[in-house]
Amino acid sequence: MKKALLLLILSGCMLGPNYHPPEINVADSWVADADESKPVSKWWEELNDDLLNRYIELAAECNYDIQSAEANILRARALRQVAASKLFPQVNADLNGTKTYFSKNGPVFAIGQATGNSADTTSPLTGLPFALQVPQVQNLFNALFDASWELDFFGKNRRAVESATAEYESMIAQKDDILLSVQAEVARNYIDLRSFQKRSLLLEENIALFETHAKILRASVDCGYSNQLDLENIEAQLASAKAALPEAYSEIYRAIYSLSILIGQPPETLVDELLVSRPMPTVPEKVAVGCRSDLLRRRPDVRYAERKLAESTANIGVAVASFFPTLSLLGNGGFQSLVLPQLFEWGSRTWAYGADVNMPIFEGGKLIGNLRFTQAEQAFYAAQYQQTVLSALQDAENSLKKYEETAKTTKEYDQNVFHNEYVVAITRERFLKGLINRIDLINNEKQLISSKLTQLDSKTTELISLISLYKALGGEF
Repeated sequence: MKKALLLLILSGCMLGPNYHPPEINVADSWVADADESKPVSKWWEELNDDLLNRYIELAAECNYDIQSAEANILRARALRQVAASKLFPQVNADLNGTKTYFSKNGPVFAIGQATGNSADTTSPLTGLPFALQVPQVQNLFNALFDASWELDFFGKNRRAVESATAEYESMIAQKDDILLSVQAEVARNYIDLRSFQKRSLLLEENIALFETHAKILRASVDCGYSNQLDLENIEAQLASAKAALPEAYSEIYRAIYSLSILIGQPPETLVDELLVSRPMPTVPEKVAVGCRSDLLRRRPDVRYAERKLAESTANIGVAVASFFPTLSLLGNGGFQSLVLPQLFEWGSRTWAYGADVNMPIFEGGKLIGNLRFTQAEQAFYAAQYQQTVLSALQDAENSLKKYEETAKTTKEYDQNVFHNEYVVAITRERFLKGLINRIDLINNEKQLISSKLTQLDSKTTELISLISLYKALGGEF
């Protein structure tokens, strides 16, 4: 009997639309030139910086945004368990005992000889005489079990489990998205730190050159070999060079504070460790991006949008099933006695069973409104999914193209620095031979510093573009 009933329940219809993942045709090849071999999962290791690797691992373990996302996963999993529990019988035990003092003027004591009336009392309904002898204080002990089982004929509870499962999976995708964003933020701030440290050194060199230039001009003005206009011009350039240095220092501390927060520590935690300058991370020789058609599988934001669409589709089934009756099997049994020592005797047994059919007839439009809400919500998430897919493709193509172009720009600035270094080397040789004056050498050295600052900006942009590309590819989870 139980097996037949379970088979009937499991074979019951499920109302509402069945979910099918949207089919989106995405070309395998990228618009831009790309290496379509399998992308690396731990992309930060491609930057060849052991300290950066350590900070990213710490952030994955200690970042509070990631921990919050993990808590959301546990919460969603618990709610799915709650939803799934409705598919099974609900059994409860109740042990209780009461002591009741009955009123002498109540309905029980107002009838029969127990009220002090010696005459027989006749029932007004049956005309039969009866007499009641009820103690005014009465004990009652119960040891009962009750069970109920809602038979899911129309799939409302199963659709609710589908919805809760999709919500749980969407929280996993959301956590992956947050993890990817945190990893990218750690890498960006670390690159900013190393970039501004190198920038500050170049600015200090530039200031020293301007100070030497100004010192030479002051001596020349005193001797009448130069005019005051040239000196004032150099003094103005010196002030401008000095003004750029405090900003670089402040950006160094900003990056350090940001990195400390990203690994779940107070802002000052990494100051001593990171104030020690280190070289910039290096760019890998080639960047594998994989097939473009795999992008939608790798991107956690796309997976999140798809799971929210699945959740909203299942909610329509819940709303549709709410229009139909629910059938529940009911039963209870146990022991009941006025005397505690006799509670578990066979004569104290009591039981009851039955069924309950509950069918909505009029609820003022609540069910229709709920159905329309779930349908509108599904349409919303369907549009959100399509937009997320398009945005993901755009983000990946933009990031790939930008990285390619910034890499080309960096190579040109590398050539610029190379030629300026050659110019300075020749100028220094001529200065040592007395063929040119010190001012010409200083001017060429300042030009070299300027080209190195431009090269540094380009190199920083290239690294940031590479991180954006890795983030746009979605990583591997």
